[in-house]
Amino acid sequence: MVEEPERYRVEFASGTAASVEKRRSFRDLERNDIERDLPGWPARPPFRVRGFFGRLGRYALTVVTRLLLLPLYIIADALGSPVSPEKRGKLEEPENEVDDFPVMWAGEGETARTLPWQLDPSRRSWRTVTEMELAEQDGLVRIWSYEDMARGGRHVSWGGGGKAPGSEDVLWSVPRSEITGAEIKRFSMAESDFKVSFRDGSWVRLTSSPHGARRIVALLGQGVPEDRHPA
Repeated sequence: MVEEPERYRVEFASGTAASVEKRRSFRDLERNDIERDLPGWPARPPFRVRGFFGRLGRYALTVVTRLLLLPLYIIADALGSPVSPEKRGKLEEPENEVDDFPVMWAGEGETARTLPWQLDPSRRSWRTVTEMELAEQDGLVRIWSYEDMARGGRHVSWGGGGKAPGSEDVLWSVPRSEITGAEIKRFSMAESDFKVSFRDGSWVRLTSSPHGARRIVALLGQGVPEDRHPA
């Protein structure tokens, strides 16, 4: 019996530092913005790092949110629930995680530029789901998409679920041999971000569930990363 290839939900990562929180940039090798040069990509406002007052606002929002959720965390802990505030790992690259937040780094014509725009949650419908498939039989890595039938909105959904009939499609594929490595990016919530590097030197920063990120890195990287968050 042939086993189905493993598939995990993925999308471009988003910054977590106050200066770039929920933002992302797309850069060439000289750190120039390349969004306008990516063919077929829907336009978005240009990336900007938040200034002092913008960062202060994000800090204030974080403090208020945590204070409001604190009673829930206390109750969950008392009941033995694994629910707890998400932890962010050690800062590794200030230039790419605080001063900027590139999720695509590629020169003209390099592989990372070919990834589909649907991986960007700010450009697609909230119902669109993107998944990475790692197929050993044909040696390809694919990005799939489909429309989720769940009811709700971009930040909260409920009920329904499942794939809308006829909506599933392959958006992108690349030979596994074109990927030279993958690694967990520690400066992310629950270490759910990971970097995929291509043979031509380009790379992308994606995010998944913590388990999905670890599995993808184990399958694409040079070994299994340290597992500090058991599934």
